[in-house]
Amino acid sequence: MAAAPEIRFTRGLAGTGHALPILALGAWFKHAACLLEHDRARFGPNLGDLDNADACRGVEPAAEALLAQADGGVRAVAHDLHPDFHSTRVAAALAARLGVPAIGVQHHHAHVAAVLAEHGRFDARPVLGLALDGVGLGTDGEAWGGELLWVAGARFMRL
Repeated sequence: MAAAPEIRFTRGLAGTGHALPILALGAWFKHAACLLEHDRARFGPNLGDLDNADACRGVEPAAEALLAQADGGVRAVAHDLHPDFHSTRVAAALAARLGVPAIGVQHHHAHVAAVLAEHGRFDARPVLGLALDGVGLGTDGEAWGGELLWVAGARFMRL
């Protein structure tokens, strides 16, 4: 397997109060795992959509390859809120094996957080984020469509 792509942040995450490193597994479409540590994000391969057996078989090995690159062990494994996604089940199993928390993340909140990270925003200053990529499981257990969210770091409110 080729080396995972990597993004370096101009301002590192150390000292921001985040427990790093964190392994994050993607959702259903265009699945890729990500290892977030210090001043960089390393990505596993894009496995494609998790609606076929080949893509599903690749999730755990891709996650394990990123874990092997981590500086020490991970502090948590993040995953989509949807309990029926293959990636969610793999994340829960990995977290249990590693003895770390498995953290469910609302799908559209993750999109807004990714844009903030892209722009080096690792603080809790509030923003309004609009995610229009389709359906994600909401924190109320219902399907949410495109969302306007008030986001302040790990906190968010559906508007």
